Amino acid sequence: MSINIEIIPSKSYAHRALICAALSKNESRVVCDFPSKDILATKSCVDVLKNGGTLLACGESGSTLRFLLPVFAALGRKGIFMAEGKLPQRPLSPLYEELEKHGCRLSPKGENPIVIEGKLTTGDFKISGKVSSQYISGLMMALPLLEGNSRIEIEGELESASYVDITLDVLAKYDIVWIKKVTKSGIAYEIPYKQIFNGPGEFHVEGDWSAAAFWLCAGAIGREKITVSGLNLSSAQGDKEIVEILKNFGAEVMEGDNSVTVSPSKLQGCDVDLSQIPDLGPAVALLAAAACGKTHLKNAARLRLKESDRLRAIAKTLKTLGGKVREKKDELIIKGLAGGNLKGGRVESFNDHRIVMMEAIASLISDKKVIIEGKAAVAKSYPDFFDVMKAKGLDGNIE
Repeated sequence: MSINIEIIPSKSYAHRALICAALSKNESRVVCDFPSKDILATKSCVDVLKNGGTLLACGESGSTLRFLLPVFAALGRKGIFMAEGKLPQRPLSPLYEELEKHGCRLSPKGENPIVIEGKLTTGDFKISGKVSSQYISGLMMALPLLEGNSRIEIEGELESASYVDITLDVLAKYDIVWIKKVTKSGIAYEIPYKQIFNGPGEFHVEGDWSAAAFWLCAGAIGREKITVSGLNLSSAQGDKEIVEILKNFGAEVMEGDNSVTVSPSKLQGCDVDLSQIPDLGPAVALLAAAACGKTHLKNAARLRLKESDRLRAIAKTLKTLGGKVREKKDELIIKGLAGGNLKGGRVESFNDHRIVMMEAIASLISDKKVIIEGKAAVAKSYPDFFDVMKAKGLDGNIE
């Protein structure tokens, strides 16, 4: 028996396309079926951008806040950004300091709402490659609007580089140009001034590899073959790396034109570097828990700065369910069950959508039910996740 799942649109692409469409001189319609709470937050905020308002409800969406702060600044618009959940505590440095250096006034760090005023000036913007790539993406969308040339200098190796690639992919579709240069300290992007966003009549948002990863892992550890369709196998999304990771674990994987099929497999633990793919952490941790031998999830410090401290949340959840995990500063060491089952139990969501999805898929290899407290957190990226589980007959061991 095979289960077929049509994947939801990419959250990463949708955020960027909505902002670029709002800045476009011509009408550009973003086609995005089944939007999540984060995507709806960006849609709400770009409506404010277009309508001349100042009050922006970002919800818990870091992308919405970090992308639109510099855009409002480039337009010389006052913005009052309201944040919910853990978002007010998530870092804004060094974007905060760079905006202040270039003509903007911001409310003190840690305050909610975050208020920005003033007009962004041109110049050099310096961002460490080890902090959130969202700062770079926000500047990439904002700087083409300025009255002079600007430059983004990225110091050191850029982590989560694929998210910048997504930004560049969307910008190119809106006729925005840049020059990428290699520097002594890293790379730099030179942004010509007074560019005009000119988008396609319709921008169709491609499928979400971050969400697909959970279903593909379910195919590997569960009892039924799972096919996920609606995927771009040549996508700029870094999380398409899940296909190679599954193969490295020994999973049986078949790739189609726009789909991937994974069959139940005997898995062998391996080392996985999460520096460029932090959002795959929860799904890969579940693979590791089901595999034979040890798995090292390395270079994972960025997971501590997500909707939850994901390293701690993954470790605590798997231990509660009967897994064997050791948490270190920037890595997890997981000893697999060698095809055995987790015991199940009551777990918390940590108000983190990806932790909820990990817990739900864990129910497929649990002896007893997995009871998830706060599972509504999944709506941040995948509101219909549990409806899909039910429709496909995968929800029998969840409460």
